[in-house]
Amino acid sequence: MIEKTVATFDMPYREDLAIRAFSFGIDSEGRTLGNGASLESLEPALCLVAGLRGDEIQQTFICARLVDHLRQMEDSGTLVPGNLITVIPCANPASMSIGWRFWPGDKTDVNRMFPGYEQGETTQRIAAALFEEVKGYRYGVHFSSFYLPGDFLPHVRVMHGPGSADNHGADFGLPYVLHHVPGSFDTTTLHYNWRLWDVEAYTLYTKETELVDEGSAKEAVRAVLRFADARGIVNWPSQFGFLAAELGERALVGIPAPTGGVFCPKARIGNIVSEGQVLAEIVDPLRGSIKAELAAPCGGVVFYTARTPLVNEGTLAFQIVPPDAGTTTETDLRGNFLDPEA
Repeated sequence: MIEKTVATFDMPYREDLAIRAFSFGIDSEGRTLGNGASLESLEPALCLVAGLRGDEIQQTFICARLVDHLRQMEDSGTLVPGNLITVIPCANPASMSIGWRFWPGDKTDVNRMFPGYEQGETTQRIAAALFEEVKGYRYGVHFSSFYLPGDFLPHVRVMHGPGSADNHGADFGLPYVLHHVPGSFDTTTLHYNWRLWDVEAYTLYTKETELVDEGSAKEAVRAVLRFADARGIVNWPSQFGFLAAELGERALVGIPAPTGGVFCPKARIGNIVSEGQVLAEIVDPLRGSIKAELAAPCGGVVFYTARTPLVNEGTLAFQIVPPDAGTTTETDLRGNFLDPEA
């Protein structure tokens, strides 16, 4: 294993921001990185990135677990020779150290700054330095979080658009592969720019963001190792995993809150619900009476649930995978409702 600093940025009143990367590989002569093998002797195969936002503790924890697993696999010789694997567990340690989701100076999102600009604002320079490090790999995996607090069923998102059109998302062995056609809102994300530079990119979502969930973290680690084994990067045969269902993001049925108040969910992710079933109650925060009930507009599997004590009118509360969900046309794949082109 080789540990290096990808970039360092001066920070006022605090220690310098340093982005750390951990690289693993075995050359054709059986030598490991740090013990005779050089980075130049290996082909960049797989890059894993997390912690672009300061509250993505679970995502950083998953990558930390992967660093430990890959170190053991490198020592035991179970990496396929000739492949370079790099893990960047935390790309925004400054925000994480103070518990802010976005950049503390101007509240900008690093994952809306790619491919970056080395002479620009701080978050643009962070994105530029990071992208220079990660853009040359065959496969890229980003552990990300949703813009609303909540829980997802573990799944892989694949973005369709320019650049690489390859899709091996089912190799992760997670329950769902979600297809998304990008709009203007997506063009400055890491995923989009990886694809634009012909990297076969994926975004992994798992339960939790600002808290650590050991169970779903282990599931994510196994998913990455399944993918790497299927793509010939590691030797890690596994009989466990799901036969993934592939569907367009627009096939998900979203259920917004009809009014604001205290959010009291009755359903959890993974629950199978029927049409008309009450998924949550919204309670008047002052009077204690039930202001509204959220009923399932169709049957299916609960894919997403908001996790917040209070909701505003129109807040996305649930997403359901209906029984007939599936990918069809490119138009049907479009699903980012924040994008005016969606």
